[in-house]
This record gives sequence, C-alpha cells and structure tokens, in this order.
Amino acid sequence: MKPFAIILILLVLAAVVGIGWLYFSANLTVTYDSCIATDGVTQADYFDQLKKQVNSGSFIGTVYGDKNLLTADQYQFLTYTVTLDNHAFLKAETAEIRITPMQGDILMIGDQTEHSVPSGKKGILSATILTARDMHSVREATVTWYFWGIPFSEKLTLGQ
Repeated sequence: MKPFAIILILLVLAAVVGIGWLYFSANLTVTYDSCIATDGVTQADYFDQLKKQVNSGSFIGTVYGDKNLLTADQYQFLTYTVTLDNHAFLKAETAEIRITPMQGDILMIGDQTEHSVPSGKKGILSATILTARDMHSVREATVTWYFWGIPFSEKLTLGQ
C-alpha cells in the first residue's frame, strides 16, 4: 500500500509541475499592424446609422464624449489593427482590444464577435473609434485575453 501511495504522490506532483509549466510558458505576442483613417463624409450612411443608435440608446460600444453628434464632415473613423501570435500550448480565449480615449474622441464601436487564438496560430483584432476630424491617430490600447479563465493583458501604443 505504501508504494502505491508514493506513486500517486509522484503522479500528483508531476501533474502540478506540468500544469505550472504550461501556465508559466503561456506566451502571446501582441503587435501593432496598422491604423486606417476614413473621413466621416465617405462613410456618411454609417455615421448617420451610428448617430441614430446613440440618440436612441441602442448603440453597442463605448461613448467617450458628447452624445450630440453633429455632421459627418466634422469626424473621422480610425480603425486600428493588431496581430496576436499565440506561442503557448493553450488557446487564448475572449481576446479584445480597448482604446484609451483622448480629448476629442467620441465613441468606440463595439465588437460583438468573440475572438480566440488557437495554440500556435495568429489572430487579428481591430477596433474602430469615431473622433474629431483634426485629431492625430496615436492612441494607447489595452489588449486582454484569457488562458484557462485567467486574464492577461498588454498595453501598447498604436498609430506610430
């Protein structure tokens, strides 16, 4: 009975060490790809749709500034794209990007899709904000993901 207990203890220790190694070797690299600026006038229909959603309270996303949007020619859309490279043996789940607003930013359009990055694969995340037309594109962002339900995040500068 004693040798059986020793074997079980060794198996539990091996499992704990294996899980610890798997957790601590979990590595995901976040890389800034691009920022595409689109004038509000070229997206006038979409702007009007967003304006109606904000006014009716049905907008999905984050409203940063004044809810009283003016005309499309005073705004621009900035779409940021980042690449997630999963070097871990675990699947990165529920990845999202949040843009830190600056003075002049109006809203960030919500993403309804749940993003995940399988082990050894790459994934792409994007976020679009509506901002004043004369604003620059440099922003800070926080990318968050989960390995086994444990949150991880990385801050990076976008638009450089």
